[in-house]
Amino acid sequence: MPAKSKERQAKLRALLVETKRRLWNELRDELFRKTGEELHSQFELAQDPADMGLIGLLEDTGLAVADIRRQELTRMDEATNKLERGTYGLCEECGVEIDEKRLAVAPLVLCCLDCQKRREGPSYPPGVKI
Repeated sequence: MPAKSKERQAKLRALLVETKRRLWNELRDELFRKTGEELHSQFELAQDPADMGLIGLLEDTGLAVADIRRQELTRMDEATNKLERGTYGLCEECGVEIDEKRLAVAPLVLCCLDCQKRREGPSYPPGVKI
């Protein structure tokens, strides 16, 4: 493997490790600190049915956010596996290397910027009236 590729792979590995660490910390924080302690103390107080409904909604929201973090962590594991195979950071559409600045902002992207624009652009050519 050329030195430039090894250097890029080392940078990408560090990026994935840092992102995964941040996601785990956010998940732990959401599950244990926010959802557990804050809502538990609120349940100890006498409340009317409307307050109980609001607390239930807040707890459900916290669990939904935790589930989103869990999904992100699963995608991080997939990205780590791709890194080991040497395919992480390569566009799934055209195969070119995704810019490291783009990966630093969004480590789980699957496409380069050009392919992403094509994916999100209109399905018809410009100037066509519908």
